[in-house]
Amino acid sequence: MINDWDEVLDLPLLYKTLNSINGTICPQKEDVFKAFKLCSLKDCVAVFLGQDPYPQKGVATGILFGNSADTKEVDLSPSLKVIKDAAIDFTKPHNYPIEFDNTLESWAKQGILMINSALTVEMNKIGSHTMLWRPFISKFLNTLSNRRTGIVYVLFGQQAQTFLPYISKTNNHIIKENHPAFYARIDKPMPSTLFTQVNEYLKGQYNQQIVWYSEYPEHLINV
Repeated sequence: MINDWDEVLDLPLLYKTLNSINGTICPQKEDVFKAFKLCSLKDCVAVFLGQDPYPQKGVATGILFGNSADTKEVDLSPSLKVIKDAAIDFTKPHNYPIEFDNTLESWAKQGILMINSALTVEMNKIGSHTMLWRPFISKFLNTLSNRRTGIVYVLFGQQAQTFLPYISKTNNHIIKENHPAFYARIDKPMPSTLFTQVNEYLKGQYNQQIVWYSEYPEHLINV
């Protein structure tokens, strides 16, 4: 149904969950499973788990923390701004202009399953589908972490961290981090070490690392 994820998804439970949803939801129905479509099971090396989608109309994209490609810099969601600043780490010198994918789809295509612990939310009602999705997400994480090893799980915020008991620690790696909305509220930067830790683990497991952003000499931009 969704890429090659059927192996670790409880499809009857998924259909039951979907059939219980009423009202106008975020993201749009066609984007609810975008994260699974962009990151296949065979390529998955990391799972980033958040809370629930942005509840404002037209903001959630189906990719955790992502905004649409046409979102202006000044209009980025606060959580995405925090994530972006931490991934780039402006405390370090950068020799060239930075190109950053505000959709975060490039991260998904590199093997990160970018999902919330509730795949939908009723528009303008934060947390409205939290308990609705919990059985499905719990079972999914349990099945995935037991059948596939060598995955790094990053749990953003307290809600995501309540799923810790469902993730097998055997031959997997788990990182707990505050939700970026927390840092946005207190106007503090998220530690960039999170992204270093992820890449250190992936380097050891697969001899690969996630490219969080790109730097290009100015004469190569928009060529």
